[in-house]
Amino acid sequence: MITAEMVKALREMTGAGMLECKKALEEAGGDMEKAKEILRVKGLAKADKKAGRETKEGIIYAYVSENRKTGVILELNCETDFVAKNEHFVELALNLAKHIASVEKNTNLSGVGEDIANQPYYQDESMSVGDLIKSAIARIGENIQLRRFVRFDTEGYVHAYVHGIGKVGVLIDYSAPALKDEVSRTVQDVALQIAAMKPEFVSIESVDPEVLQREKRILTEQARQEGKPESIIEKVVEGRLRKFYQEKVLLEQAFIKDEKKTVGDYIRESGTGLHINRFVRFEVGGA
Repeated sequence: MITAEMVKALREMTGAGMLECKKALEEAGGDMEKAKEILRVKGLAKADKKAGRETKEGIIYAYVSENRKTGVILELNCETDFVAKNEHFVELALNLAKHIASVEKNTNLSGVGEDIANQPYYQDESMSVGDLIKSAIARIGENIQLRRFVRFDTEGYVHAYVHGIGKVGVLIDYSAPALKDEVSRTVQDVALQIAAMKPEFVSIESVDPEVLQREKRILTEQARQEGKPESIIEKVVEGRLRKFYQEKVLLEQAFIKDEKKTVGDYIRESGTGLHINRFVRFEVGGA
């Protein structure tokens, strides 16, 4: 049975109309993922609407250890934008980031607030991380939630960038022969690229095989619905996959400071020996 709640949830995920969502769910037998694919194939889904997108206020906060071997990025939510700028709220974000970075069991961990709520707080083990947040709630007067976090530990280096007033942040794990100024400038340019252009993968080779297969399936069906002959569909899909890579793969994106070259070209031409191992991008309310 297709319920109104299911239709509403699919509409929020895709931006498609209520009637189209209902029809897609009926065609998919209630399977939400399949319904999303059906909407994409028919061109009804609006680009890049994320599932479960939230409207809460808050900040993205990032912390990197002095030796640059450990970094943390987190999203801390509150009820109003006014509190998001409150010094006590920002201090809480810093303390949570330092806690995550300081506790060994959190090595290379990604998760949500509940995952660390029962951990003894690193600066005062008589209280838990959950207690620390509760005390901040009492002090600030708004509900506060540690929505998500990621910690990188690396044999290379970690770089963090938070844009503007803390609505978007980036954490990068990278390798380089030495920590020179040229390396720092180059990795900062890459961080700006990630913040602005929202890539999802470092390289073509790192694209999740399931994501790639799904994309190929959708593009193939789109080409068929457009009436393309079966004999050329494979080439059509290959061409459209190149566009997918240019949008979603960091090293294949046009470099924001010089669109005549890709990010991969920019890094190679920098002569720094920089290699991006992994990255994460957080946006307040993002998926």
